[in-house]
Order: sequence, then structure tokens, then C-alpha cells
Amino acid sequence: MSTISTRSRDRKAQAARAQQASASAPTPDAPAHAASELPARTWHIACGAILLVAALLRVYQLAINPLHHDEGVNGFFLLNLMHSGVYHYDPANYHGPTLYYFALPLTYLLEHFHQLDTWALRAVTAAFGVGLVWLTLRLRRWLGAIGALAAAALLAVSPGMVYNSRYFIHEILFLFFTLGIVLAALRFYEGAAQPQTLTRPHLNDHTTGLVAACAAGALVCVTYAATRGIDSPTKFWALLTLILAALVITVGALWAYDGPRASYLLLAAVSTGLLFATKETAFISLVTLILAVLIAWAYVGLAKLLRKPPKQSKKRRAAQEPQTTEWQQFIARSGGWGHLALLVFIALAVFLFVNLIYYSSFFTNPKGTSDALEAYNIWSKTGQSDFHRHEFHTYLVWLWQEEAPLLILGAFGTAVAVLRARSRFAIFAGAWAYGILLAYSLVPYKTPWLQLNAVLPLAIIGGRGIEWLYRRGVRRLYLRWLALALLAAALGVNLYQTYQLNFVHYDDDRYIYVYAHSTRGYLQLFDQIAALARRAGTNFDTQINVASPDYWPMPWYLRDYKHVGYLGHLAPTSDALIIINVNQRAEAETLLGAQYQEVGTYPLRPGVTLLLYARRDLATP
Repeated sequence: MSTISTRSRDRKAQAARAQQASASAPTPDAPAHAASELPARTWHIACGAILLVAALLRVYQLAINPLHHDEGVNGFFLLNLMHSGVYHYDPANYHGPTLYYFALPLTYLLEHFHQLDTWALRAVTAAFGVGLVWLTLRLRRWLGAIGALAAAALLAVSPGMVYNSRYFIHEILFLFFTLGIVLAALRFYEGAAQPQTLTRPHLNDHTTGLVAACAAGALVCVTYAATRGIDSPTKFWALLTLILAALVITVGALWAYDGPRASYLLLAAVSTGLLFATKETAFISLVTLILAVLIAWAYVGLAKLLRKPPKQSKKRRAAQEPQTTEWQQFIARSGGWGHLALLVFIALAVFLFVNLIYYSSFFTNPKGTSDALEAYNIWSKTGQSDFHRHEFHTYLVWLWQEEAPLLILGAFGTAVAVLRARSRFAIFAGAWAYGILLAYSLVPYKTPWLQLNAVLPLAIIGGRGIEWLYRRGVRRLYLRWLALALLAAALGVNLYQTYQLNFVHYDDDRYIYVYAHSTRGYLQLFDQIAALARRAGTNFDTQINVASPDYWPMPWYLRDYKHVGYLGHLAPTSDALIIINVNQRAEAETLLGAQYQEVGTYPLRPGVTLLLYARRDLATP
């Protein structure tokens, strides 16, 4: 018969076994002496140097490159959010709202002090670019000290990573959240659940978990109700109070239920939510990550079964107890299947909460949550665009042209991982790199910034390859020097290409990452407009008629002018300045006659040239 005392002893024994499983469980694929490879001082100096280089490459002369067409559109959305306080997600744009909300605090502050500039617009992506390098350094436990430093350094000077970190588009935020999922999931896997039975023997093990799950469910329900529309201030404050209360209870009960490990579960759920709220291609990345985990688990497990065990005496074999698998150890230190089921439910609720918040534009756009699903249908049609259609092997060609060191080191690291078949993380990183490359290659729609989804894991597995070679130098010193020489050569090549791409040929479309980009001569158009506005004495009150059908990113550069019309075609007008496409010149001369004079010619991007006309009284000093 079970008594209170025996049940108490059983609970304590169960908690002790969970703690023992946590203590004896291997840190997943962590190098045996990763923490002692480099002195702490050396490690911190190296990390600081890499982050400093990454920051300098991303912020130096940040506004030198004219805005791309897409940057102009994103800047327009951000300006609307700043001025009206509302952002309505448009599925036709097929990119999520996170970029604008993360950029809003800095740009709103600078706008208030009349200091908003292109540099501020791109500062958010530059910051996330540096953050991506920092997250890579946090993989030291799985890459080793040299491997983490190598991977972070490769990302710090990668031509594509630097170029797109200096670009106000969604891709760098997307990569940051992807790596955030990976890192948080690894940390969660390592951690042990809170031993409830040792601290609260009078409570059922799942009581706090059920409280957290119920609060998480209520959080989603109340948030969804808020996204359907709020028609009065009283209703707004009531729903907001309920949302905050549900959120606080969810986090508090989850921490009590699962211990410090709960923070990593929340980070993984929030990162996943932000990933889906950033770009519609999130499902490709998430499916690839899941498949990579399954491949790594199955491959290493099969290799262990096929690997010949060391010879042991019969007496020693008989004395050995049956060993549990790593998965069984994870379940044990997590408190069992019921515990994990509640955690999965809570994580899913947090994921939905994040998406509801962002796609509803913080409750100001009820239609945004349904539009988020419509975006996938629109994207599938956009993916068939002839302009962006490329052959299957295009990404391999582009990677070889711009990221050859990463492609080579990534292949080397993957080959080492596959042949050794000992590290699940290494197999995972290799499967991630080539899985995501295959997934995007199968899609006809291809752009240079999408290949960055492969560049990230290629750098990680490349760093792991350098780590393996460096370690073998413990017995063969020349291998250690070879590892450092390979890394130095890769960094040297990438750094040279990064300099050429980002500071010399940043608008040269012969470079892969310069994709239908605005040319530097385009900026002279706005200098000329400013000069003519000063001459007229009207400054920002100058009337400007944009008759060219191609004008983005012009609204960003003309944001301070109060009287700008984007007609997209020529019409009779008396405006001070008129901007047309070169193909409209004959029509302009007929329509405008002698009243206007051509002031200058300005290349917008390859194949698009703009002409500026001014009233003759302004054009002539």
C-alpha cells in the first residue's frame, strides 16, 4: 500500500534520478576540452577584435551606397508608421513587419530631432549583422574555441553578410532569428527541469505546468480577441490588462515548473515567432532545421551501431549496466513525456502570441493576421517571376564567385563530420547548410540575398572543420599551422572581396550582390533638386512632379519636401520641377515646350535613366 511517506520517498528518488541524468548526460557534441583551449583573456580579446571588425565593416560610410528599390519601399512603410502610428501589413509585399518595428525607436527619435538620415535607416540591420556574429561566438560549446572564433570571423568579413547588413531589408534579421532558434534549442536540450518534488512535495508535479499552460492558452485567446478590433479605450485597456496578466503568469509559472531552462524555451519560441513575422520563407528554414536534426540524430546513431565496440573481458561486460540513450536521458532530465507535452503547448502559444502581435500591428490592423496566410499564396506566384527566375545551380555559381572560401571550408567541415560520424551538431550544421541550399535551389525564384541562408551554416560548419584540423595539431604541429593558414587565407580573400564590393564597386552590377541596384550618380539628382529649391527660395515647399513610372527609392530622398506628386506619367503642369524617364523625352519636349528646360541626366539603375526639368526661370541663374 502506498503511504504519504513512501510517495514522498518516491518523489525524492525520482527527482534524484532526474538530477543524476542531467549531471551524467553528455553536453551535446561539446568538445571535451573546449573551455580550456584558450585562456579567458585571449578568448575575450579575440571575440572583441572580431566584433569590432564586424561593426566597423557594417557602419563605416553606411550611407555611401544609394538606397535600393526595395529599401525605398521599406523606408516608405517605416515613414508611414512613424507619422501615422499605424502599419498595415500588405501580403502583396510578402514580407513581415518586424523590420519596421525594430527600426522604429531609433528613427522616430532622430526624426523628432530632425536628424533622420539614410545611416539611421540602415543602423538596425547593421546592428543585427553584428549580433549575428555575436550569436555565432555563443556556439563555442559545440564548435570549440577556435571553431567558434573561425566561424564568427568568416561571417564578420563575408562579402554578402556585410553588404546586406548595410541594406535596409529583412534578410539579416531573418538570419539572426534563425540562429537564435538553434542556439536557444541547444541550451534548452542541455538544461534540466526544475526538481519540483524536492522543493514542493505537497504539490503535484504538473500543477505549475498546468497553470502555465492555461495562462498561455488564455494569452493567445485574449490576444486574438484584441486583434479582431478594439472600438473603445475602455475595451483596449481591459484587454491589455488581461494580456499582460496572462503573460506574467505564463512566464512565472513556466519558470517555477521548468527552472532556469525555461528562459531558453521562451527564447526559442519568441525567435520562431519573429522568424515567421519577418519573412514568408520561414517555413523553409524551419522545415530544413527539423530535417537536419533528424538526419544528424539518425546518422550518428546508425554509425554508433555499426562501429565495432572495443574488446572487453567477459567479467567487465557482465558488470556493466545497460546504458540509456541520449534521448532517454533528455526525457528523464526533463521530467518525462507529460512535462515535455506541456512545454510544447506553452511554446506554441508563445509563438502564436508573437505573430498575432506583429501581424495585427499591435492591435491596429485586424486584417493583418489573415493576410499573413494570404502572403504564401502571393509569394508562390511571385516565385514564378521571369525576372527572378534562374537555373537550379545558380546559387552554387554565385557562392563560388562571391563566397568561395566559405563554400570550400563548408564542404571540408561537412566531409569531416560525415566521415567521423561522431558529432550530431556537426552533422546537423552540414545538413542545414546543404539542405537549405538545396531547398532554395529547387525554387525558381532566386535572389542573391536568399543565398545568405546557406552562407550562415556554411560558416558554422567551416569553423568546425578548422577546429578539427587545429586539434589534430596537438600531435602533429604542422596541422595546427595548416588550420591557421587556411583560416587566414579564407579571411584574407573575403576581406578583400568585402572591401571591393562594399566600398568601391557597391553599385556595379557585375558583382552578384549588386542586384538591380541604384547607381551612385542617382544621388546627384537630389543635390541638384536642393540647389534649385534654394535658388527658388521655396526650399521644402518646392513643387515637384515625378512623371517617371520608375522612381523608387525617390520617396525616401524627397521625404522632407511637402509638395511631391508621383503621377507616373506626363500631364500639363506648372510645378517648379519635373522628373521624367529618358524614354519620355520626346513627349516632354512636345508637352512642356519652351516653358521648361532640361537640367541634367541621372542614372537610376541599369536600364533606367531619369531627366530633371526645371521651369526656365529657375533653370537660368
